[in-house]
This record gives sequence, C-alpha cells and structure tokens, in this order.
Amino acid sequence: MPARLVLLAAMALTVFVYWAGLSGPFIFDDQPNLAPIQSWLNGEATWQSIVFGNQSGLLGRPISMASFLLSAQFGGHTPYAYKLGNLIVHLLCGFVGWQVIRRFLAEDPRLSMRADMLASVVIALWLLHPINTSTVLYSVQRMAQLSTLFVLLSLWTYLAARQQLIKDKLTTALPALFVLFPLFVLAGLMSKENAAVAPALCLVVELGYFLARTGHKRVRQAFFAVFLILPALAVLGVLLLAPSKLLVSYSERDFTLIERLMTQSRALMDYIVTVIIPRTPLMGLYTDDFVPSRGLFAPVTTAVSILALALISALAIKLRKRAPSVFVGWFFFLAAHGVESSIIPLELYFEHRNYLPALGLILALVGLTALLPEDLPLNIFSPKQLGALIVGGFALSFAFATAGRANVWAASDTMLEQGLKHHPGSMRAQLERATMSLQQQANPQGAYDAFADLLGGSNLRNQVVGRISWVTLDCMTGKTVTPMDFQNAVAKARPSLSMAEVPALRLLTRFSRERGCSQLTDSAIADGIITMLDRASAQPDKSRAKWLTRFLAAETLLRAGRAAEAQTQAELAWKASADLPVGTLLSQIYAGRKMKAEAQQLLAVLEKRMKPYDKQGQAELAKTRSLLEQE
Repeated sequence: MPARLVLLAAMALTVFVYWAGLSGPFIFDDQPNLAPIQSWLNGEATWQSIVFGNQSGLLGRPISMASFLLSAQFGGHTPYAYKLGNLIVHLLCGFVGWQVIRRFLAEDPRLSMRADMLASVVIALWLLHPINTSTVLYSVQRMAQLSTLFVLLSLWTYLAARQQLIKDKLTTALPALFVLFPLFVLAGLMSKENAAVAPALCLVVELGYFLARTGHKRVRQAFFAVFLILPALAVLGVLLLAPSKLLVSYSERDFTLIERLMTQSRALMDYIVTVIIPRTPLMGLYTDDFVPSRGLFAPVTTAVSILALALISALAIKLRKRAPSVFVGWFFFLAAHGVESSIIPLELYFEHRNYLPALGLILALVGLTALLPEDLPLNIFSPKQLGALIVGGFALSFAFATAGRANVWAASDTMLEQGLKHHPGSMRAQLERATMSLQQQANPQGAYDAFADLLGGSNLRNQVVGRISWVTLDCMTGKTVTPMDFQNAVAKARPSLSMAEVPALRLLTRFSRERGCSQLTDSAIADGIITMLDRASAQPDKSRAKWLTRFLAAETLLRAGRAAEAQTQAELAWKASADLPVGTLLSQIYAGRKMKAEAQQLLAVLEKRMKPYDKQGQAELAKTRSLLEQE
C-alpha cells in the first residue's frame, strides 16, 4: 500500500508541476501536423484524411493522429487540448511503467522484497524529471509518448508470458507472445517508428533476469527469431541491396554516417549527465547547433565518450549476476536509443529521444542499491530513512526544475529567450526570433538582426539560409530587390540541399506569388533556384530536399510562363519521388501544353493512388480534367 501511495503522490505532483505549461503555444512542426484537424472540425475534411493522410515517418502514425482527433473533439484545436492529452498519456505511461518495473525488480534477488516501493521510486523520478518536459509540452511529441506506452505494454505482456512459461502454462503464454505482443508493437509502430526497439528490450530483460530459466527453449528461440532476428536481417538486407532507402537523407546532412555514429557517443553521454544532473537552462528545443564529430579526437570528447560507454557497458555485464537491474537498466537505455541514435540520418540531438530510455537509466541507478551491504552502519538514520531522504530530495529537485521549465514553456518569448541565450548558433532559434519580431512586434529590424547573426556565424548552411531570408525580408518591407540580389544570396549555396533551404525558398516564392517582390520576378527567382540545383548536381535526385526544391522550381517557372522548363523540373521531381502533388502539377503542365496523351496517362495513375477523402488532391485532379476538356 505505501508503494501505491508514493506512486499516486508522484502522479498528483506531476500534474501540479506541468499545469502552468499546458497553456503554452504551438511550436515548430505542431502546425504542419495538426492544422488539418481544424479543417475536420469545420467539416471541410474527413477523419480518414486526418488519420491516414499524415506524412510523418514511414507509416504515417495513424494511431497518434487518431488521438489528436480525440483531443480536438473534446477541447477544440487548441494547444491546451493537445498538451492536456499529452499529460494524461504521460500519467498512463507512468502507471504501465510501474507495472513493468515492479516485475523487473521482482526478478532481482536482492531487491525483490522491495520491488513495489523501488518501482514507485523509479517512476516518481521519471514522471517528475525535467528532461521529459520537451515531450509532454510539445504537442506532436505525443507520437513518442504513445510509442513508449505501447512498448511498455508489450514488455508487460512479455513479462507475464515469461512467467507463464516458467509455470509450464503454454496455453496462456503462446497467445501472449505471438498474438498480443505483436499487436502492441504494431500499435507502437503506428504511433511512431521507434517502437521497433521492443523486441530488443525483451532480449535485454531475458539476458538480465531469465538467463538461468532454461525451460521451453524452442518457444523463446522462436519468439526472438520472429520478432528480432528476422526484422534485423530484413534491415540488413535493405542496407546491402538498396541502401538509399534508409540512407539517402545523408545527402541532405552536413555529416556522414560514420560522423553521426561518432557524434551519438557524445550525445548519449550528454543525455546521461542530463538525466543524473539536470541542467535546465541548457535544455530545450534549440539543439540544432550540436557540433558533429569529424574524428575520434575532433573533438577529443568523442574518444572519451566512446571509452566511457564501453567501460560502463563492461561494468554492467560484470554486475549482471550481483545486480541484474543495473545490467537491464543500462542496456535498456542503450537499446531504447537503438532507432533514433543509430544509422538513420536524423538530426544529431533531441532530448525528447530520452522519453523511454531515461526509464532504463533511472532503473540502473536505483538498481545500484543492490550492491549496498544489508547491515550498512549509520549513526543517525536507518538505511530506509536515508534512502527516503535521498529519493525525496531528488524528487523535489526534479519537481522544482520541471515546474520552472513548464513556466518557460508557457510562452513563446520565454522559450526563445532561453534558447538564444544558451544556443545563439541555432538556426532554429534565429528563424524563430525573426518570425516573432515580425508577427508579435512588427519589428523588421529584429528580424534583420536575427539574419545578421546567421550570416555572422561559422555554419555555411546557416549563412545561405540567412541570405535567402534577408532577400525575402527586403521584399516584405518594400525595399528594392533586384535579380542580382537573389543570385548573390544563392551564390554560396552548398553542394547539397537540405530541409533548411526548402522552407526559406518556399516563403520567398509564396510572397512573390501573393504580393510581388520589386524587380525580383518569378523568372529571376526560378533562375536562382536552378542555380542551387545545379550546385547540388552530385546529390541523389531521390533526396527529399532536392525533389522538393525541383517542385518549387517547377511551380515558379510555370508562373513565369516558362512551361517547357517547368515540365523538365516537374518530371525529374516526379521520377524521384512519385509524390502526388508533384504528379498533379505535372499533369496540369502536360494538359496546358496540349500533351493530351501524357496528361491522360499520368491522370490515370494519380486517380488510382489518390484517396477519395483527399479533397484537396481531388480538386487538383479536377483542374487537370478541366484543362483537358477545354482542349
């Protein structure tokens, strides 16, 4: 009973410390992912288009999108509704996590007598930890939360089935292992793809707690063969036979695969330090200035981090029998990072990637108590009293830190102020500074100052984005802008395009289309975009940033009356991406150029692929049909 009271108290305190942050704004990719929900509320879009029309990840994350619809149904399309839903999911993760951790600790011979209480300690520290603020108060990170929830449910299922195997109850264990477990994993994958780590976490648990339980060997071998080895071989096969499917986005990054792997050693060590000693002023979203490792000693902390991770892993292996929870917790942390901190070409650092892994790290730290002697001599406090004081101190310090972060996250300006103070080299922070200067303060000088900081930094890609943004701002403020100004802006374009340049170019083309831009015509803008594409000639055409830039070039060329060139760019973008909006534009170009056969052939392909609930896409196809009928 005391253990459950501790858990309930931690949950209540969690609600209290997060409450101030629930009124915070939408941030970053909240709007692109959640804006269509307003159309659904207005009756302008179907629920199918929201649930199945999202482009995030490989699978579209339909369960996460369905949960956002549920939040909007009850609370409207407001940040508060989504963030409140996130807080509820956070508490659910805490409850399911408690069920999992208490079962872990029940298998630890030295800690089993206190399993429920120690599990409450682990979950209390996790619920209140400030590193989770950027997951709970970032609306779209419910995707990461739901993925974690289903991974925890799959672990709970595995643990229950494993106990049934020990008791020779195959009729109960087999359905749990081969039906319920994969259903939970699938639900996790439909929330966010990092749920793929669930089978690896089960292997960690098996090695840490059940290695001596040798019964039903074939069942266990079949489980890991189906859910771990076969998927791993499939990934390996893709890497060997079609590596571009997983690695093509490295062409958009300013680091290589090897550099990313080296950098992740530093990122992991930074996460570990942050979990143990939260440095709240340094935490936040503006971490795109995390410097990649260019070699083992560039910087030297790369080699130090790799060595530290290896030594801790060796120590955890050595302690497996004496302190199995240390082993399980440590390798849980590493395995849970197995998707986002591995070969996939994602950004280098995000603290919300620790939402699930931090649970393992806290378990490992609590598991160290198994190494303490049972008759620890203390003069003032008993071991139980001292433990309560230490845990209470950490919990309260975490609560204060999280409450402070929640207050920072309650407003855009406080988030940005802290980000600029500690991450002045962040492109994301400087662009947000420019946006806020224009939207909230109508202060173009503030935006110019932000772009000047990008131009003055050492990051060459930041400089290119800063120059393009400067030209756009000149257009917005009514200054004279010439074609040479834009050519000068793109003259130092990088030999590869990234997803940083795309929104900057998109904003310029949109402003030119809606209001015009002095002497900078659509034709001149298109020429500048083509200059950037020519500079990136060695970059694979299948790179998302490259074909999106071609798409922009095609749209701009078409508005400039250069239909033949627009067709060329659109054809290249369609061949590289098979993206429906690209195909739709190309079909309209064909129809407008009296290429009836090509237009009809492409239209037939698009009609087969276009979902009936995609109203915007169907409307664009109707334009193509209209052009063909006019012909």
